[in-house]
Amino acid sequence: MIIQKTMRKAMILSALLMAGTLVQGQHVVTMKSGEKMSGKVESIQNETLEFLYKGNKMKFPLADLYSINFVEQSSLTAGESTSSAPREVGEKQVTSGSYLVRYKVADRIVAKPPRIDNLTQEKGTVVVDVTIDKYGHVMKAIPGAPGSTTNSEYLKTKAKQAAESALFNNVPTAPLEQKGYMIISF
Repeated sequence: MIIQKTMRKAMILSALLMAGTLVQGQHVVTMKSGEKMSGKVESIQNETLEFLYKGNKMKFPLADLYSINFVEQSSLTAGESTSSAPREVGEKQVTSGSYLVRYKVADRIVAKPPRIDNLTQEKGTVVVDVTIDKYGHVMKAIPGAPGSTTNSEYLKTKAKQAAESALFNNVPTAPLEQKGYMIISF
């Protein structure tokens, strides 16, 4: 029954895509695993969904999908993954006070969580691209990467400071520089 409903929705969505109706829309795809991703449905062909997520084209069998929801442009940013959903493969999380910070740097873990403060009532999520050295120090932090839900310069500055205050584990055999990201929700 669920597969039939999914197939019916897929046929409707496919017709809308062909008509050009959904070209600029945002879509939230919910997988049967519970993961939710926001992005743009590119096409549905041969029982496969092509989905643009964080700038990457991904393909999913329709049988792995639970639902596709349509949301207004302003309510979610393309590439945003909802905070309650399972994360990308290899993504980890750490708490810092009352904040939950998600991060991903290959084969590295946070040894000292970031110091986060927000002295305003502003809310939003900031994705920070980070570069760390083999000793675990954050060498570069660039806030506002795709997936961020705010343009607040204050929150971007606070996210940058937080990312720079984090310390990852020391791995002497690691490359001189490793790139990854941190997601800080205020």
